[in-house]
Amino acid sequence: MSIHYRISLDRPEAHLFHVELEVKKPRAGEWVFMLPAWLPGSYMIRDMAGELSAVTARVDDTEWDLDKVDKTTWMTVIPETAKTISISYDVFAQDNSVRRAWLDTQRGFFNASSLCLLPLGLDQEPVKITIKTDSDFCRKWSLATTLTPVKINHRGFGTYFASDYEELIDSPVEMGTWEAIEFKAFGVPHRIIVSGAVFPFDRERLRDDIRRACETVIAFFDPQHKKAPFDHYDFYLNLSSDAYGGLEHSCSTALIASRFDLPRKDTAKDDEAYVRLLGLFTHEYFHAWWVKRVKPAIFIPYDLRFESYSRLLWVFEGFTSYYDHLLLRRAGLIDEKTYCNYFAGLLTRHMSASARHRQSLAESSFDAWIKYYKVRTNRANSVVSYYDKGALVAYALDATIRQKTQDKKSLDDVLRHAWTLYVEAGDDYAGVDEESMGELFVDAAGINVDELIDRWVYHTEEPDYESLLAQDGVTVKKTSLERCRSIFGMTVGGETTLAVRRIDDASPAQKAGIAEGDELVAVAGIRVKKATWERLLVGICDSKKVRVELFRDDRLLSFDVRLRQALLQKYELLPKQGN
Repeated sequence: MSIHYRISLDRPEAHLFHVELEVKKPRAGEWVFMLPAWLPGSYMIRDMAGELSAVTARVDDTEWDLDKVDKTTWMTVIPETAKTISISYDVFAQDNSVRRAWLDTQRGFFNASSLCLLPLGLDQEPVKITIKTDSDFCRKWSLATTLTPVKINHRGFGTYFASDYEELIDSPVEMGTWEAIEFKAFGVPHRIIVSGAVFPFDRERLRDDIRRACETVIAFFDPQHKKAPFDHYDFYLNLSSDAYGGLEHSCSTALIASRFDLPRKDTAKDDEAYVRLLGLFTHEYFHAWWVKRVKPAIFIPYDLRFESYSRLLWVFEGFTSYYDHLLLRRAGLIDEKTYCNYFAGLLTRHMSASARHRQSLAESSFDAWIKYYKVRTNRANSVVSYYDKGALVAYALDATIRQKTQDKKSLDDVLRHAWTLYVEAGDDYAGVDEESMGELFVDAAGINVDELIDRWVYHTEEPDYESLLAQDGVTVKKTSLERCRSIFGMTVGGETTLAVRRIDDASPAQKAGIAEGDELVAVAGIRVKKATWERLLVGICDSKKVRVELFRDDRLLSFDVRLRQALLQKYELLPKQGN
């Protein structure tokens, strides 16, 4: 049997990809076709099949019945005489993120998990994918992907090869009038594919900084040979006005960021936006080792029809969040003060979240499918970030190992040991499970951390961050959070009118009856305006009680709020002199 996908971009103005799946020499009998319900690296059921329409089938030259079995699968029966089965359909693509598919008259992008039906049972079969366009809108477009080219034109359109379905959906495709910034990291070719309207920026600096970050990651996992686990790598950077995110792949990553984050000639080394962009690049690149190859056992193999529950996302996402900025520091791309500011932000976000008393890290990992990525009113008070606390626990484990071994070992050794096990296992690699986590620490560093993991991960206890930081010569300074958060226990936002964005649990605002989404009208008899909001807060901050008037569902309501005095705290880390 041979599997061939044909993707046509003939109607970008309608945001439609047309897809044809062809299987030659199919076996006789029942066939089931499935589109993934989720994609690796993004742990939420996304029901990509909901964007499919006009699904039809043919056996040889005859129209054929294709029955939809459930929300993501179709079934048919193939006769013994069949030489070819073809399924064609349209996919609506207007998700301008890193996860699914996008197509308009300016740009195209897709993860094949959003477009390519899988014939169940053939996931290990090699596949071809042909991507073509005859649209006038796309006549100047080029195509970038890490798939192996078979027969393509000078703009990259044509036929590509994937060894199996997993490689196919692990290789995103970027199309448009992008530009490529190229470099080599320890001899391995890398490209930054930049899409989206941009202002002039310092391409040389971006190239050189990302190269240094990549080489630091490669050397982290393989300090002796400095060998990457791939022979080429792409960063697909889609720029917009205000966006941020990434999705890792084995030899590429899809990124979305603000065009204002790009460096200019005068961008300072500690520029917050640019540092965040460097952190995004490094985070997703680190994942090429730490989650794409070393991964939870439950993901071997992926079952993309149903949720795959793991209590170890704090290890893979949290540890990566710890190392992304730490490795920027080791690369010399940020200084100690900038790194401390990043870490202080993690500490402030986590310690000011009431959810930390309710949900453990292990629970946060396990419930990612139904909580972490869901936009819900009470999310801030019920969900612990396995990114933030995972990074903080990673630091605490690192500091503990260094303390107990007199700096002879660190968390670095644990990750390198896990990587060595992956390399040595080869095709027999079975992944990391909860039971083997403790063994990694004992084998790599000679330290038993089972009790600490039980307290910090499976229960809601916090490490003694201040003592651990003091051990590293870092002083913790605490100040009050911003006034609105301090006295009301809420945050607000908006361009013309200000609306409540978040309510802290058991806060004065919540106790008074204010809710997320309420549109503020007046506080203490003074009209609420964005331009004067901070001055209004200064004026009332010493009051014991104020009246808040607001609109909810177009009804004017009034609430008396008893203000509190700066209970929540902001953390500032002061590195030791000389760093």
